[in-house]
Amino acid sequence: MKKHRWFVVTIVILLTSCSPVPGKSSPASSHPKLNSSEAANRGFVVAGPSGMYNVEVIKQFVDNFKKKMAGKITLARYTDEGDPIYVDLDYNGKEISYSYDNSWDEYGGGNRGISTAICSTIGERTDSLGERNGTEYYLSSCTGDAPNSYPEKKEYFLLFVEETEEKNE
Repeated sequence: MKKHRWFVVTIVILLTSCSPVPGKSSPASSHPKLNSSEAANRGFVVAGPSGMYNVEVIKQFVDNFKKKMAGKITLARYTDEGDPIYVDLDYNGKEISYSYDNSWDEYGGGNRGISTAICSTIGERTDSLGERNGTEYYLSSCTGDAPNSYPEKKEYFLLFVEETEEKNE
């Protein structure tokens, strides 16, 4: 009986030592961890400390939405540390599937992963962000498990494009 117990303990130790270290396993992201240059080269709308790229892609997506033309885009927003947060928008002509993926955000806390929502509206408005003026892109009329950026408005923030960046395109 003692030999059997030691065998079981040994197996448990071996299995435990082979399992991934918490916090060190690969995230369940549907996107690879790309730097901002790689994401821009793939055609993603990029925003972060290194600048903004491919802003015209979200503008075209909004124009197509107004015309009820289907389309897909990916935004890659970068944290100050350089970690990507991906936002996928897939419009089928009726509703927008929204996917928020912060799996690669090392400082994203315990709620890292992918969350989704279905939205019926994408909008743009002239707004201020601190002392900067520009255009804010957002989703509204949404249902799903993605955390609201603006819970009081029930909206999801997508992107803020400063006026100077709009003029430089």
